[in-house]
Amino acid sequence: MSERLHKLLAQHGLGSRREIEKWMLEGRVKLNNQPAQPGDRYNPGDRVSIDGKDVSARLQVFAAPKVILYHKPQGQPITPTAEDESGEVAAKSVMESLPSLRGSRWLVVNTMQAGDSGLLLLTSDGRLADALRRRAETTPSAYVARVLVPTPDYDVESIPRVVQYDNETIEFEKIEPAGGEGTNRWFRVESHRAHRRAAVRALFDSRGLKVSRVIQVKFGDFELPRDLPRGKHRELSEDDVAELYASVELAMPAPPQKPKTEAGRQQQTRRRPPPDRRKKPKRR
Repeated sequence: MSERLHKLLAQHGLGSRREIEKWMLEGRVKLNNQPAQPGDRYNPGDRVSIDGKDVSARLQVFAAPKVILYHKPQGQPITPTAEDESGEVAAKSVMESLPSLRGSRWLVVNTMQAGDSGLLLLTSDGRLADALRRRAETTPSAYVARVLVPTPDYDVESIPRVVQYDNETIEFEKIEPAGGEGTNRWFRVESHRAHRRAAVRALFDSRGLKVSRVIQVKFGDFELPRDLPRGKHRELSEDDVAELYASVELAMPAPPQKPKTEAGRQQQTRRRPPPDRRKKPKRR
């Protein structure tokens, strides 16, 4: 049974669908030694390569899609980086901290910079990653910010809910105290849109308040678990993954069914005769 090649490559985590379509247009993907194009179909037995590396064997391995929550520490890069000018190896990256995958790789859903921290959502399915990224503008999120306030009894209600950032007016839903003592205070900021960490900082800057940290604690329906240490991950259950697919109207990948041979079909339809339960006469 044939499948669209870019869809299959994304499903195996070789990249997001948009990335793979771009690679095809750049001539980086080949199907049976010919440049592949978006819309080309893959059939079992086809040879596929990306940047000259044969990935055909990976496409023949079915791996159930996985989704994990990762508690990203501040300063940790997403991908491995080269040595710095002093010759020292950089800190262990997010990808180096995750469990290895057979036939696929981890893809980040809510992109973060090295200086960001908090809840990071990753999946092994490029189709799911794309679908979630496309919905980022309508995905609710929440952050906690550590702020230096002028007085211990600073009124949180004086902080505006709207800020101008990157030539755009951004409105936040809620700002509420989240702990801290004296003039070092934590505030929880909720938004109906994701990817607004820098805007959270700009929100407090607009009131002349200094922000030392911004941590993402929620993305969509997922909250950063309080018992998940920094640098550790937690895998979602199969039911949670299925609900995530349903939320973005995607069919969850299932293992391919092996075609039955003619002999197998005949054996399945051919019924065995019932056992003879009649008592046999005794021999004299």
